[in-house]
Amino acid sequence: MNWGEILVANGTGLFLLIMLIICRHMTKLTRRPVDRIFSAIILIGIAGTILEPLTFLLNGKEGSFYRAVSMFSNTLEFFCTATVSVLWVWYVDLYLNKDIKRLKTRFVPMIVIWALLTVLLIGNIFGEFLFSFDEHNVYSREPLGYIFFVFLSISYLASVVLYYRFLSIHGKAQFFPIWMFLTPLIISLSVQILFYGLSVTFLGCAVGLVSIYLNILSKQSLVDSLTGLYNRAYIEHELIIARRSRKYIYSGVMLDIDQFKSINDNFGHSSGDDALENASKIIIGATDRDSLAFRLAGDEFVVLVRAKAGKTEELKSKTLDLEERIRAGMEAFNNTGEKPYKVVFSMGYAMYDTNFGDDDFFRKMDDEMYKDKESKRKAM
Repeated sequence: MNWGEILVANGTGLFLLIMLIICRHMTKLTRRPVDRIFSAIILIGIAGTILEPLTFLLNGKEGSFYRAVSMFSNTLEFFCTATVSVLWVWYVDLYLNKDIKRLKTRFVPMIVIWALLTVLLIGNIFGEFLFSFDEHNVYSREPLGYIFFVFLSISYLASVVLYYRFLSIHGKAQFFPIWMFLTPLIISLSVQILFYGLSVTFLGCAVGLVSIYLNILSKQSLVDSLTGLYNRAYIEHELIIARRSRKYIYSGVMLDIDQFKSINDNFGHSSGDDALENASKIIIGATDRDSLAFRLAGDEFVVLVRAKAGKTEELKSKTLDLEERIRAGMEAFNNTGEKPYKVVFSMGYAMYDTNFGDDDFFRKMDDEMYKDKESKRKAM
């Protein structure tokens, strides 16, 4: 057993994770549920980088005290492995779908399995069927103990399925480099399973978490922090692509929330922010692989829609279908009656003409949106 390698690997992982949690605290990336889940994963990683060398240090030290501490530290390490599996899947789902209610309904089987594994760990203290210690207090991994690594592997596979399912529906995943986290972790996990005595799992976890964090920082200038939609800067980037594209033609739908000022005035600015978040969820729920949503400013949003070059009628049809899906989502939200306010959009669309400037494109959408708003006022 190479103590130098064990200490360097886990020491490096510990240093990276401590720096990561300090940086997140300094940049205030600790407030939203998705941020808190990420912080919990970091803290578990820190615990792992401490527990891992401890288990190796105690291995083979005889005496009831060392045996008890070895049992506790290995049990806690297995528990960390199972818990981080659940938290990672939650993090991916919440990051992509931005709906915390999904966690309470869609991942019940995963929680049940996690609870059963926890019960097995408690039982192992008395039966030693997951891992055991011989008369010299030497650790051995029992065949049933690999169930935790299976659970970890299945969890990471589930996160990949969630990721690509989201891509199949929405086309983009907002700069979420899932493989930048999974690749170092999978490599380190495989090495540790195959070669006992090497301790690199939590170093791989640390490298992956740092990669995710750097990605989060890089996207802050292009994503609206409140709604999670792309911002004005990114729509300008997309319009440059649209202007140069020979493969696709584009249209746009502009939306704003009717009587948004009254929501702020009557229920407070926190309700106004809540309305903007729910409006963004309605819009995201209506998008598909050929549409991309942005928060333009205030309570104004834009959705870009694309179709293959030359398919003008298809593009119009896609745009109108998008508007219908938004109306359906809006009606479903308002019918729940869960909020003291209602989210009602005025909408207007325009085709993107590369012969004119972007300002003209926004002006056309804006004009059509206000026609919709005015028609609703006259109908009242």
